[in-house]
Amino acid sequence: MTLRWLPLDALEPHPENANRMSADRLEKLKGHVARTGRYEPIVVRPIPVRSAECGVRSKRQNGARYQILNGHHRARVLRELGHTRARCDVWTVDDDEARMLLATLNRLEGRDDPKARARLVAHLATGRSAEDLARLLPEPPDAVERLLRLAEPPPEPVAVESLAPLPEALIFFLSAEQHALVSEALKEVQNAECRMQNALREPPLDMLGAVSTVEPQGPEPASAAGEADGHGRRAD
Repeated sequence: MTLRWLPLDALEPHPENANRMSADRLEKLKGHVARTGRYEPIVVRPIPVRSAECGVRSKRQNGARYQILNGHHRARVLRELGHTRARCDVWTVDDDEARMLLATLNRLEGRDDPKARARLVAHLATGRSAEDLARLLPEPPDAVERLLRLAEPPPEPVAVESLAPLPEALIFFLSAEQHALVSEALKEVQNAECRMQNALREPPLDMLGAVSTVEPQGPEPASAAGEADGHGRRAD
């Protein structure tokens, strides 16, 4: 492998390249290269040609051309940005190995750990809005928002009052006779609880008999001394 600066006009795409990039990501790649001027070297191989004299495969000495194995999109954005040369890794491989590299170089990659990615994006967010980050990163704006929320510290635990200990569960293995006795005892307990609840809902008996029996007061009856005698005269 040799790192060289090669003319972009000398680079040809591999006809069997299956890798495709969305227009949105292609624009982000273009913006990154335009802003920084940095990119991974394009992996190419010299294109062998058949000699007209001897009929054997050889490499072009003058006007050499190269076939891209990895970096088709980088070569495209470099051309669109007006670059004339590109940094390239030149690998000398045959047709079969070239196809194998073409099938694997764009697939052998790791996967982001979400929390680690969130921390990285949160550090990049210093002085940048989520919209700015979405223009620079592969993620769309909603994914950037989710990563920033994921990077937020967890809320402080809420102190709760100590709770009473929960009842413990007990497991018994009973015979049929023991099961019948236990069931009967449980029914008695339930019946006792029902009677207690009913008693609490009913008013006490002494409250039922506390109604006043005093008769209403009428006018004071005349005394015998004040009643009229037989001749219509009142006694003095």
